[in-house]
Amino acid sequence: MQRFGSRKTAGSRALQLIPLALAFLAAASRSEEQPKEKPALAVIVHPNNTVTDLKLEDLRAHVLLEKKFWPNGRRVVLLLRSSQSVEQQILLDSVYKMTAEQLRKHWVAKLFAGEISAIPSVVRSSTAAGAIVSKSESAISVVLASEVPQGVRVLAINGKKPGDSGYELVGK
Repeated sequence: MQRFGSRKTAGSRALQLIPLALAFLAAASRSEEQPKEKPALAVIVHPNNTVTDLKLEDLRAHVLLEKKFWPNGRRVVLLLRSSQSVEQQILLDSVYKMTAEQLRKHWVAKLFAGEISAIPSVVRSSTAAGAIVSKSESAISVVLASEVPQGVRVLAINGKKPGDSGYELVGK
């Protein structure tokens, strides 16, 4: 009769764990082999906005409020996500080409120079951005492509939309 804790019992337990450990290691190596999909941004506007495609340079001008009006003469209403959001980090890297601190200084300089009346509004979520954009024909915002809300239209950037090969608004 074997006693609990004897070498035979411990050895047989170890043998029982070997297949489980091998399965775990195989799963771990498979997950390392599959690259994670990089988050992409979607630039959203009201469905009645006549713009369907922006060059990246024009998007940059809109989000820096250097270009303040749409082709129909309406003033651009820019809605941003917080500086800690994935969306804002991708914008900083791929569109603004500056740090969050540099962008903050940019807004303050424009405000004090009288070029803008207020720093752009910050929205808490893609849903909040979508709710405002779907009600304002002048609004523009950027959300994760995986979180595009109902009632908005996604703009093409340089002729490409999220998911297209060569789309430029993708995280690192």
